[in-house]
Formats: sequence, C-alpha cells, structure tokens
Amino acid sequence: MTTLDPALLDAALRLVRELTTDRAGMGEARQRLAPLRERWPGADPAIVRDEEAADGSVSFDVLLREPAGTVSVAYSPTPALPWPLRGAVRHSDRHLARVGTRTLRVGEALTALDFLWYDHDVLARLVDTGLVATELEQHPVEVDDDELQAAADAYRRAKGLLDAEATARWLTERGLSAEDFADLIAHTVAVTRLRGRVVGDRLPGWFAAHRSSFDTLVIAWTAEGSPPTDRAAALSAVAAAVHAGRAAGILRTVAVAAPPGLRDADGPAPTTIAGTAVTAVVVDREPAVLDGGTRALVERAMFDEWLAQRRAETDVEWFWLPRDRTTRVR
Repeated sequence: MTTLDPALLDAALRLVRELTTDRAGMGEARQRLAPLRERWPGADPAIVRDEEAADGSVSFDVLLREPAGTVSVAYSPTPALPWPLRGAVRHSDRHLARVGTRTLRVGEALTALDFLWYDHDVLARLVDTGLVATELEQHPVEVDDDELQAAADAYRRAKGLLDAEATARWLTERGLSAEDFADLIAHTVAVTRLRGRVVGDRLPGWFAAHRSSFDTLVIAWTAEGSPPTDRAAALSAVAAAVHAGRAAGILRTVAVAAPPGLRDADGPAPTTIAGTAVTAVVVDREPAVLDGGTRALVERAMFDEWLAQRRAETDVEWFWLPRDRTTRVR
C-alpha cells in the first residue's frame, strides 16, 4: 500500500492525461508540474516525457517518492504503446546513463559535448549535464525573450552562422530542428542563471581564499634544451631560439589553466604546450585582480566546485560502459 496522499495520485493522473493529450513539451510540462511540487514537496514530484519513434505518440510519467521507493503514474492513450513496452522496446539505443533518478539520453549527452560546456573530462561533463538538468527541473529559472534572443545571436556569431542558410545547414548537419535549437539556447541561458544562483554573494570571499589560482603566469618555453629561470635571460633565450627558427615562445595564462606540473614548479619543468613536448619555466607571476575577465573565471571555478560535490554525492550508472566502469565520476 502506498503512503502517498490519494489527492496527489489523482492530481498526477490528471496531469499526465492532460500533458499527453496536449503533446506538451518538457518546458511546459515542468511548469504545469510546479503546483504538485509546491503542494507535496515531500514526494519530490518529477516529470518524464517519452516520444515513441515508431508512431510519434507521446507519453508522460510523474515520478513520486515515498520512503520505500518511487511510484510512477503514467498514461498512454490508445493506440500508443503502454509505458512498460516503451522501455522494453528500446533501452540501450536511447539511454546513456542514470544520474541519480534521471536518465541521460545519448542525444542529449552528445549535444552537450558540442554546445554547452568548457574544458572538462568527458565522463564528468556528461554526468554534469544530468545533474544540471535535474537541478533545473527541480528549481526552474525564469528566462525572458530578450535574453534568449541575445544568447541565440551571440551563439550564431560565435559559430559563423551569419544568415538563415548557414544556420539551417548547421542544424541539418547535427540533426537538430529549429525547435531543438531554441530549446538548447534556453537551456544555455538557464545554466548561466543557475551558475549565478550557485555563486550568489560568495564570490568575493571565495576569490580572496583562492586568489593565487587566478594569478597571471608568464611562461617561457622551448622544445630544445631548457630555458634559464631568470626572467631577462629566459626571454632573451626564447627570442634567440625563435630567431633561429626553433620551437620556443612565451605564454601568458591564468594559473588555474596553466599546464599541469608547471604552475607550482620552482624551476624548469617538462610539460606540453599546444600538443608539443617542451621544457618551460614561470618567469613572472602577476597578482590576480577581480576584474570582469577574472570574475567570469571565478564563477566557473565555483560552479565546477559545486558540480564536483554533487557528483561525489550522486549514484551514477553507465548503460553503455562495461560494468566495472559503472562507478562514481569524481
């Protein structure tokens, strides 16, 4: 016997029927789920949408938690496949991983690799996508039309999609519709809003505690020999090497993005720059200042810290990897 409020079960059934009849999108479905979440927060209502490739039919499930497990309230109108058969018909070709209680789809994950994120380990990045999606489902953010338009314009400029023809070709190459593109832009803006919410008013204090990670390093490197540790001598040696046509140069970078093993090295150290094995030395270190560029880096670092904590707390099961790879991604 369920411990859930019968009124909640009735409300969930009405909702899935309405959503299925209306063929609602996920954004609308989450909005219409909000009253249930507000009235019965202890059940942690969540919504799942599935579209059957064979007949185009749409099915919704509302997931409700109780102490002993999870109750699923689902509805599939005739002649659509009932929800148990949907999962049985094709599981491995649609699903990549389960992150907590949320299933991450292969298409969603591959889109994330190309669209949303900055440098991350690939597996951790995929898990992050599931964690962020769950957070936005449980605690949505409001995004207005002006923000969406500005984000879409900025993304098209960054990709060189300067006219309708180029944009249509880019979407076709990736198997995306105009609606998919709009959803991705909305999600990008929502992630930015979520990052701001995670950071909150903690940024100045966090930056003060981690300031040295955002210092600017001046790095002298050469692919032949080893540069001296003295700044003037190192710069002179690099200039001579470049003049002679050898691989050498100067790199200015934020400490947190410096090549591993180099940011805290006391002298010349082997590393890799632009895919080339070199010997490098830090010849100068400029203290970080909390300007606009540094603030953006700090926000990302704080968001990464938040995601790392969530990954450590979340059970992750990979459907497309060997069982011995099904472990937490730290």
